[in-house]
Amino acid sequence: MKRILSIILILVSLCCVFSSCKEEETETEIYYPVTSDFRSLDPQIATDDSSKLIAYNCFEGLVRVNEKGEIVPAGAETWSVSADALTYTFSLRRDAKWYLTNTSKEELSNADPEKSDLPVNFDSRVTAKDYVFGLKRAVDPATGAADGKYLAAIKNATDILESRKQVSELGVEAVDDYTLKITLDYADPNLLYYLTRLAAMPCNEQFFNACKGRYGLAMEYMLCNGAYMVYRWSEGSVIRLENNPLYTGKDKALNDRVWVYYVEDASTVAGKIEAGTYDAGYVSAADSLMFDEKKGFSLTARSDVLWGYWFNGKTPEFAVTDLRLAFASSTDKNLLTAPDYIRDRTDRILLSCVSPYFEYAPHPVAYNEEKAAVYYKSAMENNEAVTASMAITVLTTEDFAESVKKQIQIWQKIFGTDVKIQIESRETAVKMLNSGNYQIAFLPVDVTATNTAEFFRTFMTTSDYNVAGYANSNYDNLINSLTKTMTDEKKTEVYKSCEQTLISYGVVVPAFTEASYFVTGENVSGIYSFSEGEVYFRNGIFI
Repeated sequence: MKRILSIILILVSLCCVFSSCKEEETETEIYYPVTSDFRSLDPQIATDDSSKLIAYNCFEGLVRVNEKGEIVPAGAETWSVSADALTYTFSLRRDAKWYLTNTSKEELSNADPEKSDLPVNFDSRVTAKDYVFGLKRAVDPATGAADGKYLAAIKNATDILESRKQVSELGVEAVDDYTLKITLDYADPNLLYYLTRLAAMPCNEQFFNACKGRYGLAMEYMLCNGAYMVYRWSEGSVIRLENNPLYTGKDKALNDRVWVYYVEDASTVAGKIEAGTYDAGYVSAADSLMFDEKKGFSLTARSDVLWGYWFNGKTPEFAVTDLRLAFASSTDKNLLTAPDYIRDRTDRILLSCVSPYFEYAPHPVAYNEEKAAVYYKSAMENNEAVTASMAITVLTTEDFAESVKKQIQIWQKIFGTDVKIQIESRETAVKMLNSGNYQIAFLPVDVTATNTAEFFRTFMTTSDYNVAGYANSNYDNLINSLTKTMTDEKKTEVYKSCEQTLISYGVVVPAFTEASYFVTGENVSGIYSFSEGEVYFRNGIFI
């Protein structure tokens, strides 16, 4: 009996040992969908949400935003601010390293010297010079960094962005390898937050030059200093992120790898999250309904979306203000019947930004058929693009088709103009809207922004995000007045004028608000997000 008992105990012990080993060897993986293909992982120029998502996880700036929205140390251990708030001094982590993939080492270190200037003994330390070079790239007009304007408070940044001064004059200095000084033209209380953005990520000048203009475009032209590194990049399908073994920050990634899949059909994402194929992702308000009563899923409303009638100022017809006002003043929002996923009716464009602004409400364009007819007549008399024979098409989705048809009948009655409806899937219709391929659209537009000023900049004549194609030099001048130091009261007055101008000049007739939702699946926690392009996997765990 003793011998049998001894054998049993030995077997039990072995099982415990093997079980322990198995637990230690268990690796955690996250599967995450994105709905736009990866273009460039260069953080200074990444613009699509998919590329930004990868860059936020593979690069680390001086500071970062944690899951509570707080600014916390990252590449910098500590920092100090001068009494006049015009000088920031950052002390960097001395153990931070650049991770070069084997592919990049092979491509660049062993390349023909005439094609590459990256030596075999590459200095992998992340130093103050890397942050200086990254910030200078961000404000260099040649880079075309979309977020460079966030750094406007840095000394000479505005003049550099507008090509009045040289990049070398930017107010950033590497005092030594691990001390960075940033000098401002004016105090900016949001500077630390802006330094969490991709435009402020470090960039190794030696590696960048060795890439010969291909930095961030493929595996062999990548390096990382964040919690993850790019392990595999299959063009048009998937990027695999691995826990960066050289990362020495306080909050290392808790999971081993993340698979980020490009999903061409966004309508399939919600079902695959529900089925457990994906661990988290963004879904529309309509698709969020399938999770409402399901246990184990977490839904968070992240971005506000505005549904409204948009009049495309880039078309010959609706470049005419009187024609936009003719249609806007004969738009009856009472005809709109909203589906279950729509939140609230609204008369405003700005929905959610960091600003004590919302005690003010703009005045909507009043419904007035007689006034609409006067505007229409004026448009026809003063612009040859507006004729009785012109054809107008209204782009929308199936959910609002019947409501839009009723509105079209009103326009036809008042103007005697041929107005037709074009019904597309939401995905197709929004792509058409964003590309300017429409005349009138009743569609959703994501109107979130980092701050109020940045939101209103999207409607400037030169903005790449101006979905309404609005062009007005007076409006541009109004926005440009915000580039200098102003009191909060004066800024609020400018914001009021901006929003009222967009409504009063028939750029859009706001109708409803809608939220998009960040969903985490069953038994998943710790992944956090602030927008579709800013999702962090470093704390992702499985319960």
